[in-house]
Amino acid sequence: MIAYPTTLPVAADPVAPLPVPANGAPSPPGTFVPNILLVDDRPDKLLALEAILARLNANLVKARSGKEALRLLLQQDFAVILLDVSMPGMDGFETAAMIRQRPRTEHTPIIFITAIGNTRDHIAQGYSLRAVDYLNTPIVPDVLRTKVSVFVDLHRQTELIRQQSQQVNELNRALEERIRALTSANQELEAFNYSIAHDLRAPLRSMGGFARALVEDESSAMSESGRDYARRILRSAEYMDKLLLGMLTYSRLARSELPPHVVDLEEITAETLALVEREVRERSVKVEILSPLGRVLAHPVTMRQILANLIGNSLKFTAPDRAPLLRLFTTRAPGFVRLWIEDNGIGIAPQFHERIFGLFQRLHDSQTYPGTGIGLALVRKGAERMGGRAGVESELGQGSRFWVELPASE
Repeated sequence: MIAYPTTLPVAADPVAPLPVPANGAPSPPGTFVPNILLVDDRPDKLLALEAILARLNANLVKARSGKEALRLLLQQDFAVILLDVSMPGMDGFETAAMIRQRPRTEHTPIIFITAIGNTRDHIAQGYSLRAVDYLNTPIVPDVLRTKVSVFVDLHRQTELIRQQSQQVNELNRALEERIRALTSANQELEAFNYSIAHDLRAPLRSMGGFARALVEDESSAMSESGRDYARRILRSAEYMDKLLLGMLTYSRLARSELPPHVVDLEEITAETLALVEREVRERSVKVEILSPLGRVLAHPVTMRQILANLIGNSLKFTAPDRAPLLRLFTTRAPGFVRLWIEDNGIGIAPQFHERIFGLFQRLHDSQTYPGTGIGLALVRKGAERMGGRAGVESELGQGSRFWVELPASE
């Protein structure tokens, strides 16, 4: 039985109590109000405990017996249980033993408060039931309030973490569903692009073949306008075939496995330059390779394609007022090698640096600078598929420095 001192009334507490939410009332939006279970068979003791704990901003739920406490524990969770030892019927120890048998409440903190049973055996029995404290009356209000507040704050933080974890899990599930939907749509789109590019090339080649036959074999039987129309059909067919071939290449690049190999950049650069040797010679392009270039982990075929596109761009976009220059060199970062392809051509304004890596993006008309607008998209896609990146540094009229960064080979 609790023998509270006569100095216990709430008015003796210098701190005015905060409003306590009604038992069972919903918490304000965005907050969580923990529950405290007060178990005692005497109303005056429950009232005294309620007065002491009023300022903790918690739901104070009262039970007049062990059985009532067990029923309440089936309905809701509690931050802490303040449990009287001496109660008729089921005493505090028996109630605590029942609480510990249920997985949901086996770790709920229990503080025994009693005026009897202050022997070592009683105290040991209380702690054997995994009580967090065993207080004998008379109790000091500030001490009890401080002890209980620790468990209230802990429960509040635990619940906040649980809610945040639940929100994160829900967001993760939504994100996973979104990723699955986007992946499926991407695969369908890639399959569609591949089918379109592959299936359209056959009739297009036939159209180009007939147009070429008209120009070469039937030219004398046609008027000048007819010959001009046939040549235009042929040029359009060839351009469309290159466009579809680029789409096909891009689709394959996005879908195919690209197993990495050790690639010697100096060797693969020399091979690529050999393919454009005639163009380099005819345009009087000065080529500089700052050796050594190093080695990277890359897919050789894709690496050749990237180099061919970047070198081809440098040879294409030359400035008319200066001798063409092409310089290749590398810089290093931890774990990566960055290959630079520098020219002194017409350059690119900064606002277009990202746009040029998109599919079918062109900054000039096809008559002045022929092309399909797919080459740089292939460069970036290929670099990313090999675990790297691609970009450009350029100013209009000041030339361009394209770069491809790939994992270094030890």
